Amino acid sequence: MGSMAALVVILFTGCFKPIPIEKPLLSDEELIPILKDIHIAEALLTETVDRRKKDSLARLYYGQIFELHQVDTAAFNQSMHAYFSNPAALDSLYQEVMDALGEEKKAVVGDKKVEKPEK
Repeated sequence: MGSMAALVVILFTGCFKPIPIEKPLLSDEELIPILKDIHIAEALLTETVDRRKKDSLARLYYGQIFELHQVDTAAFNQSMHAYFSNPAALDSLYQEVMDALGEEKKAVVGDKKVEKPEK
């Protein structure tokens, strides 16, 4: 029984390879405003009911966001993939994105309480 457990341990540790952490092509300073704009665009898209319009608007919004920030989709996708392989860095990045969204909301709305419209 002991040799069976030792064999299982050897097999599992012998097959273990740590996941390499990629370096993103885009820096945090470049990604934060892009992700902030993407979150705003996604919020706008939730108001669109027609699926065809929603898909067309999504392509338009994302294209405009990448053009505005002078980033191509391949660099953005590679950078996000790199962050997905490093959960601690992804969490830190998204905390900064949420902080940036909060600051923008304060700048636009101020201290007013915003009520959601009834549907």
